[in-house]
Amino acid sequence: MAKQSWLSASISTLSSTVPSTSATAWLTALTGMPVDVHRVPGTVYRNGSGLVHAINGTPAIPNLPTVLERHGATALGRELDLMEGTWAQALLRGCNRIPAPASHKLAAQAEDPPLLVANVVADLDKVLPDHDFLWTYVNIDDHVHGHGYDESVHEAMLRLDAHASRWAAQGWTVVAHSDHGQVPVDPDPDLVEGWDAIVREECVIPSGGAGRMRWLYPKPDRLEAVFDRVATTLGAAATVHHATDLGLPQPEAGPVVAVAASPTFPVPDPSARYEHGGLSRDELDVPFAVWRN
Repeated sequence: MAKQSWLSASISTLSSTVPSTSATAWLTALTGMPVDVHRVPGTVYRNGSGLVHAINGTPAIPNLPTVLERHGATALGRELDLMEGTWAQALLRGCNRIPAPASHKLAAQAEDPPLLVANVVADLDKVLPDHDFLWTYVNIDDHVHGHGYDESVHEAMLRLDAHASRWAAQGWTVVAHSDHGQVPVDPDPDLVEGWDAIVREECVIPSGGAGRMRWLYPKPDRLEAVFDRVATTLGAAATVHHATDLGLPQPEAGPVVAVAASPTFPVPDPSARYEHGGLSRDELDVPFAVWRN
């Protein structure tokens, strides 16, 4: 999509994190630190005796300086600015923060990507003359989860290209990148029930992860049995790994990890048409675009 739309930019490819999900990827992107340092291995992971949701929960996250903090950035965090969890606070710590619009306005914009871009651009144009380093979050993610990379996303990206080119002509260097890509999903109900049965019968707490990478916390002495049962239950829909082989920190991540190998993988959100978190190139490869005068 970026290569088709950001025609005025110089585009290279970055690789997302493992898992290819926002909580992990944005922390790595802004701190430069891998998951075994910032210790947020996904959206849902073990924190003490239970699970925590990284986005809105309050897990302890190391105090790692971000590129925004080091360079005195002004952040238009939008949705991120309204989140009270420690994850969002860690991303925007030390920034001069422009207050976000009301949550209902952000939700309406997220349903209409061209409208979203128009509002982001208007907010940036208001503050450009007074700042040297601006950072903002453009939430195309919600729309893609429900609709994929449709024509409205393409139109939004074309508009971003036009405005980025305008800002570059005014002397700005404009950089844009994503945290992950997304792929179509169509979870098989039988696999969903099979996964849930393993959690009920074999695990000490519910499963963690998110999207197309999920992990389990087996009862003592059941690790290898659970590994084999997951492989048998999910079959060709997944590959099964030990967390350490994927570089995932423990005890945060469960030791048995299933990674989607098919659209039928049992993702936890049945409403999603597109998902991420896995290891496919379409999830891991993300654009790094630069516009200069």
